[in-house]
Amino acid sequence: MTHPVFQRRHLTSSTPLLRSGSHHRRTFLADLGMGFTGLALGSMLAGEDAVGQEVSPAQSHFAPKAKSVIWLFMTGGVSHMESFDPKPALNKYGGMHLSQTPLKDVFDSPFVKENFRPLQNNNSRNFRNHIYPMQIGYRKRGESGIEVSDWWPHVGGCIDDISVVRSLWTTDNDHGAQLQFHTGRHISDGFFPTIGSWVHYGLGSLNENLPQFVVMGEPIADCCGGPQVHLANYLGAEHDGIMIDEKEPLPYGNPAGRIFQEEQAANVELIGKL
Repeated sequence: MTHPVFQRRHLTSSTPLLRSGSHHRRTFLADLGMGFTGLALGSMLAGEDAVGQEVSPAQSHFAPKAKSVIWLFMTGGVSHMESFDPKPALNKYGGMHLSQTPLKDVFDSPFVKENFRPLQNNNSRNFRNHIYPMQIGYRKRGESGIEVSDWWPHVGGCIDDISVVRSLWTTDNDHGAQLQFHTGRHISDGFFPTIGSWVHYGLGSLNENLPQFVVMGEPIADCCGGPQVHLANYLGAEHDGIMIDEKEPLPYGNPAGRIFQEEQAANVELIGKL
């Protein structure tokens, strides 16, 4: 539907178009300019109306309850064993060689042999075989009694509102395995949609003029996982993460070359008039 304010006048054969008087030429150019303005505004208004009708080109099978997801992936973050997942055996056998403990045959376990998939061809028996004790204490917190590191007393105060998962395990001890945290697949299995792309695919967007999946932090490529940890792959490029780096702003974020303040002010004024 055409917006009533920007309905164009219909030009008929009796409408004077290009008379010799400059007044009529200005009228014609004004009508022509308002016509293009009306087309642009109509497109914008139609886009706003469409937001309420269609959230995403790929509609989900059910209405999502969440509006947004903030995914905090901290490369080189605090160890799970010194935050929410205490391992008393680390303190019990701390400082000892692995061969001196009941865990000396851990690498011969059928479970480890079946599931261990290192990226690098190395023998894990020959390194990291001294047990390092935990560097902080734990205590049960909240009504749930979940153990939280003493480094985080304030987090422990709201632990009843936090879901703690301790059943996860990995098949790799290499940094490249971080890709698994984003895609759920081993890096040698190929590239799959990252978790941010799945969230965008499921929730859609409430504003098509803003990026729906934003990646912040440094380094942008997240070490060994590379940019694939932020890509949608077979879901389509429209679900890729938009990487934002404060050292390299988005295109056209800064003026190209030198510009005088008066020139910039004139440009802003012209945009305002348009």
